Amino acid sequence: MSIVHFFDTQHQIYWGLLIALYFYYTGMSAGSFILTSLGTVFGIEKYKKVSKVGVIMAIVLLAFAPLHLLFDLAQPGRFLNLFIHVNPTSAMSWGVYLLILYPVDLIIYAWYMFRQDMINGLSKGGFKASFYSFLLLGKKDMTQVAKDNDLKKQKIFGTLGVPLALLVHGYTGFILGNVQARTIWHTPLMPIIFLMSAMVSGTGLFIIVLMLVEKFKFGRLGDDIKALISDIANLMKWFILVDGSLMVIYFIVLWYSNESGYASAYFLLHNDGWSFLGLENILGMLVPFLIMFTKKARQNMFLVVLSSILTIIGVLAMRINLVIGGQKLPLTGSKIIEYVASGRDIAVILGIAAATVVVLSFFYSVLPMNRPGAQEKESIPVSKGVAQ
Repeated sequence: MSIVHFFDTQHQIYWGLLIALYFYYTGMSAGSFILTSLGTVFGIEKYKKVSKVGVIMAIVLLAFAPLHLLFDLAQPGRFLNLFIHVNPTSAMSWGVYLLILYPVDLIIYAWYMFRQDMINGLSKGGFKASFYSFLLLGKKDMTQVAKDNDLKKQKIFGTLGVPLALLVHGYTGFILGNVQARTIWHTPLMPIIFLMSAMVSGTGLFIIVLMLVEKFKFGRLGDDIKALISDIANLMKWFILVDGSLMVIYFIVLWYSNESGYASAYFLLHNDGWSFLGLENILGMLVPFLIMFTKKARQNMFLVVLSSILTIIGVLAMRINLVIGGQKLPLTGSKIIEYVASGRDIAVILGIAAATVVVLSFFYSVLPMNRPGAQEKESIPVSKGVAQ
């Protein structure tokens, strides 16, 4: 008598919410830096006044992004293996070094951008002066030659930062696109989709952060900044249009590709429809695009903020839909794999988000954000002998 053995293979989702958030943070960092480079690298004068805001945002977001990867590892110390065992044919191996080169380049770029203002701030004394003195590393030359050198080095490291920014986020899409077993991921469009969605979310967050910095550092939104925000909102509109077009092409190809592709498209449309259609595409792309379609709406700061928030939510939904949704369809069997984020992962995500906000607030409050046409509000010192 023959014996037949049945095995119930348990499938798991290995790349969860932490990995999706890692992709999300690196995307917003890349998007904000590209906006920053419009002034210092591409010479568009009106964007130079907000370059400082963008570069701080890019550095801080990128600094916290890899923490999601470390907390996702059961043994975080194993990340060292990626430095020890180098594989030149692996996108993940290249990504490790990109995650080092890109922030180093950003820090040097920012140093030359802030150097002259930090030297001017030394005369004010107090904690800021001590902090500036530490950051200046003894380089306090204010001759015209030194100033010209600062601008030259800004251009050099800013120019170098553009391809690095594209590569840092492009490689994440390349990693997914190379996984042939996952039909949702396996498309040459994936790196481009990731880059364009990064421009959308990075622009949305940049607008909100810029408004907050202007309000708290300078006391108000000047007419020049309002006009610039309207211009950035127009850019965001076109980024959304390109991103949406790529998603339509991606979905059509997925639907008509093969049986596995049809199953993946059907899954996105029906099983994850509320997130894929509702959050990602309708609320996160279509609605903000329609809001930002007219010039009058782009001059309304409330509508601009609303659209920015919607794009941030939409791109977050896109990261989750692709990263986690791409693993819900089993490679064997027909049962959809369910995923529920653990309490630990949610706590880590909220902790990293809170730390990001704190560090951003610290740097925006301490570093000199002066720009042509605006000076920071001076705090009025309180005399100890006033209240007696």
